[in-house]
Amino acid sequence: MQSIEQTGRTVEEAVDAALKALGVSRDEAEVEVIAEESRGLLGILGHTEAKVRVTRKAGLAERAAEITREILRLMEVEAAVAIDVDGAEGVEISVHAESDLGLLIGKRGQCLAALQLIVAMMANRQLPPESRRRVILDIGGYRERRERALKTMAHNAASRAKRSGQPVSLEPLTARERRIVHLALAEEQGVTTRSEGTDPRRYIVVVPKRARRQ
Repeated sequence: MQSIEQTGRTVEEAVDAALKALGVSRDEAEVEVIAEESRGLLGILGHTEAKVRVTRKAGLAERAAEITREILRLMEVEAAVAIDVDGAEGVEISVHAESDLGLLIGKRGQCLAALQLIVAMMANRQLPPESRRRVILDIGGYRERRERALKTMAHNAASRAKRSGQPVSLEPLTARERRIVHLALAEEQGVTTRSEGTDPRRYIVVVPKRARRQ
């Protein structure tokens, strides 16, 4: 976090100057008063200026990255954490490690999903609802690989459904994964998709358009 020490005739004057130097508003900064101003004898002799330290508050991306680092430290996992995206829609944090990736990702990304939920909740906790943003956590490029695998699985299922004329059910998927499959087959000729079941066993059925609903 960026901080600056500033002096002024009064605390408020010093704070205002520091905020201007940092380019932030009062709500975006933390203020520490190092020394109050002193007027001295008769307001003339021995006058000392106020001194403050003003620190820019960490943004959502910085908080999410720091929380991720702390969780990994507690898990005794050595990894590099980077901020890939910090935009209006949300932030994306990536983790790169030489080992322990399987432990962090878990079966079908379940551990990764849990870590992402924890990081997102903690990073957004002190923000008002209107300022909260989505936090996406990725480990070792897992999300990109998983998305490619889901699209391949979806198109293979569509081919089987069209050849057999029968609906093809996929394995249970998370809401995010189901959305990827639905979008992947949205323009696929000859099939439609629907979700069935209840979480956490909710799955997608790929249906050839000539097949009757079963």
